[in-house]
Amino acid sequence: MVATPTKPAAKTSGRQATQSVDSPWSARLEREHQHQTKKEAVLLSAARLFTRKGFQGTSLDDIAQSLGVTKPTLYYYIDNKEQILFECVERELALFRSGLQSLQAQGLQGRERLRAAMQVYASVVTGDFGLCVSRVGEDPLSEVRRHELRKLKAQVDADFRALIAQGMAEGWIVTGDPGVGAFSVVGAISGIGRWYRPEAHSDQSLQDAVSHCIEMLMRGVLSAPHDSPSPLLAGDTLNTAIRRESHFDHRIVRCYAERPATLAQMLGTAARQFPQGAAMVCGDLRLSWHELHHAACKCAGGLAQRGIVAGDRVALHLGNSSEFVIATLACAWLGAVLVPVSSRARGVELEFALHNAEAKALICGAELADLQPAADNLPHLRCRIVTGSTAREGFESFGALMMAPPLTSAHKGAEDDLAVLLYTSGTTGRPKGAMISHLNIVHSVMHYAQLMGLSPQDRTAVAVPLSHVTGLVAQLYAMLHCGGCMVVMPQFKAADFIRMAAAEKITHTIMVPAMYNLCLLLPELPSQDLSHWRIGAYGGASMPTATIDGLAVKLPGLVLMNAYGATETCSPATIMPPGQTAAHRDSVGQVVPCGEICVVDEQGNELPRGGVGEIWIAGPMVVSGYWKNPQATASEFTGGFWHSGDIGSMDAEGFVRILDRKKDVIIRGGYKVYCASVENILCEHPQVIDAALVGVPCAVLGERVHAFVCVRELNEQTQASALQAYGARLLADYAVPETWTIGTEPLPRNLNGKIVKRELRQSLHAALI
Repeated sequence: MVATPTKPAAKTSGRQATQSVDSPWSARLEREHQHQTKKEAVLLSAARLFTRKGFQGTSLDDIAQSLGVTKPTLYYYIDNKEQILFECVERELALFRSGLQSLQAQGLQGRERLRAAMQVYASVVTGDFGLCVSRVGEDPLSEVRRHELRKLKAQVDADFRALIAQGMAEGWIVTGDPGVGAFSVVGAISGIGRWYRPEAHSDQSLQDAVSHCIEMLMRGVLSAPHDSPSPLLAGDTLNTAIRRESHFDHRIVRCYAERPATLAQMLGTAARQFPQGAAMVCGDLRLSWHELHHAACKCAGGLAQRGIVAGDRVALHLGNSSEFVIATLACAWLGAVLVPVSSRARGVELEFALHNAEAKALICGAELADLQPAADNLPHLRCRIVTGSTAREGFESFGALMMAPPLTSAHKGAEDDLAVLLYTSGTTGRPKGAMISHLNIVHSVMHYAQLMGLSPQDRTAVAVPLSHVTGLVAQLYAMLHCGGCMVVMPQFKAADFIRMAAAEKITHTIMVPAMYNLCLLLPELPSQDLSHWRIGAYGGASMPTATIDGLAVKLPGLVLMNAYGATETCSPATIMPPGQTAAHRDSVGQVVPCGEICVVDEQGNELPRGGVGEIWIAGPMVVSGYWKNPQATASEFTGGFWHSGDIGSMDAEGFVRILDRKKDVIIRGGYKVYCASVENILCEHPQVIDAALVGVPCAVLGERVHAFVCVRELNEQTQASALQAYGARLLADYAVPETWTIGTEPLPRNLNGKIVKRELRQSLHAALI
């Protein structure tokens, strides 16, 4: 482990960076201060003023006033402002050189020394002199001075070029052009200096950004050579080339050039490469990859005995359980199509999914057997299986299924073949079956592995439903891909979760923001050892600012990463780069490497960066269409782009922001009120648990804004007048809700946890009649 070099003394953060240095002239014993000490004070004060106010906005009078001296006194130490800027570069270079000498004295070698050198440079460019140089640039200097300044800066490039060339010669950096490597290193780390604002970014945000930048460089242009590279391992996806390919009826998409073809291939590779590695923990059951592979092969053999062949649909009406994991991998091995159905599905919704998918086999939980539709309503169904070892009328036991000989050979399918039929949540109508192929899943898990740095050492806590795209793809299949371990929770309870996370040394989670908030509220949280927990991904809603700040204090090693996607995108379309959450709290991240995002107007024309429109998404992770629903496929896909129905924008840096659902925008007096944005702000209120906006018809304005709010308790802080005053301070006047429904009961949600606004509108309509 390499210790992070001590930051230069000139580096300050937060409010301190906006203040002047203590003037050495203020001391009584002025003569005891040396000339150089006073000159350094002049340079430091000037650098801070340049950073805050700009070069042109800062006068010599300002600098003199900040030090408490006269301008003639200032001229004794400097000639002009240009000299200050030039000497700031010299101080920056001197700090970097002294840092390198310190590393040499420590005896660091190889990759450790290179990593530490990048940490030193990062501390320099985010220090007072470095920030000044980044903000001001070269423009104020004469051409002669610019030439001299570039020669000084070139010394940093030369130092990194020498380190990188040494690494290539000694074999610990992949062979290439050391000049390109040095250019990449200096450019990337200097970019942090241009981004960093001490008054806006916490020390933790800066540390996260530096760590992420260095990690990407070490795994990219500075990567170590691999003797036997495999596209199936997460670490190798960082170096996998991307090329355009034709898939799904001549749709042109960007794909990883090297990748596994099918889920069955991924399962065979995991069992072969990590036979004794932990694969699954579920209660008292612990299976290695060899054992899990064997169980999946036996389950596949049992399904085959009952007439299930490749391409047949196998439905799972199960909660999170070992049977769910085993049956899922059995379908992959057999080539059958998995149809996960939420364990909360009942009646018409359950029957629709089973009937529409033409499921040939059904595996359900013992507690759900009585809820299954009658046999006459499901003519395609050949076998019904109930979990446990005891059969019941109309059902075989899962134990009997597992008694079959293992299916030794995997089905050799094609990557465009259907792997999973996953029904959408249906917030706007009847659910649609998204056709998820092996190609979709492979690229999604490779995106997760690359952007989250997943490896065989990772252990993910599966606290969201495995029947949802997040639990299935982002956790089960992602761990299959990288050879990590999934720790399955039957249901989420915050206290149980943190105890389990500590005991199992969890490193990775993907949950909804409310789950993180519930953990944060636990008084026993500080007493648990959660030091291994490094990635806290989330989606489905924005993370409240209070939760982000609270987690940064109580779990400083946890990197929060927003991930935005849908069933149709096979989970991630964007992911927040590590360390950027605090700086981009209103963003869902940047588009994944093989993906494309286009923001379009109502005519389908692309808008310039920053424009607000509907988000269209394309890529190898986007499904080909909807099962037995050509009308919906034709209306929701254009040229390989899926119409998300989300209204948002993308800024110049590629950060995507979601403002609202297309059909959920309230137009009040000609002004567009983006419900999601208002709801997020209302949820920042310390007493508000959940919020949802709906439009109320109005003869004058067209629509008015009504808010449904779930609060912790009814008191003075949660009265309509108090919440309206809170909103008025943070929202445009036309966006502040005019009428309110406030209570302590949870807002209605569908099986995937999304608020069902149809029910809210119906209840409001009934109240108004």
